Amino acid sequence: MRKRPLSPVFIFVIVLALSCSALCATCSGESITATIGDSIPLNGTVQLADMVYLFVTGPGMPPNGARMENSNAAVVTGEPGTFTQVMVENDRWAYTWNTGRVSGGLAPGSHTVYVSPTPAAADALSGVKYAEIEVILHAPVTTATLDVESSPSDAGIYLNGKYSGNTPRVFSGLAPARYEIRLEKQGYADETGEVTLAAGDDVEFTRTLFPAKTPSTTVTTLGATVPGVGETSSPGPTAVPLNVAWIAGMLVIAGLLFRRPG
Repeated sequence: MRKRPLSPVFIFVIVLALSCSALCATCSGESITATIGDSIPLNGTVQLADMVYLFVTGPGMPPNGARMENSNAAVVTGEPGTFTQVMVENDRWAYTWNTGRVSGGLAPGSHTVYVSPTPAAADALSGVKYAEIEVILHAPVTTATLDVESSPSDAGIYLNGKYSGNTPRVFSGLAPARYEIRLEKQGYADETGEVTLAAGDDVEFTRTLFPAKTPSTTVTTLGATVPGVGETSSPGPTAVPLNVAWIAGMLVIAGLLFRRPG
């Protein structure tokens, strides 16, 4: 399954008031939902600043935040090098958070991304104008689902030659791989096929079973052949059935025994 790329999200607007030194910050108030491994584009505007400082908080991270690219690297207020620094050009900044390439890894759950024109950790944001957004991360999907059905139902399912129950049945948590499938039911011809599953796939495998063909039979008697179903007899002399020949022979013998002499 191909994932659609996340659209750029304009999430932060930090404006430096010209009439004073105070900063005013606004945030869209939206949240982002993604899967660990996705790349999340973040961007915004800021005036009269050459640099913004980003950090993130979340499950398993330092309580006051960590660098965007290292979940174990704690940010320290007043130390710019501990933050993820992004240059501002023409009052705009942009950063792509590659959640699949974060040193130390990321745990599923709710995370909060902060941006500020000053290097201030989460416990030092009082009096600092900043913006934030929630990022909800889900664990990546590593298995697939296979739904096997047949008409009529209650056919035996064999996955890669191993009996795995009867139809209909849904197999969840399958490892991505190629699977050979065979369906068996008494009185019906087998149906076979194969599927290739990738992580996140949900595939349906459906087959119609047809009655098995009955083989033709031939009945043979001494001196005669009776055609089976679907067969025709070939022309030729007709053999005398066994019981008729036996009776005729006995009559001849009786005639000889009772024949009067002379």
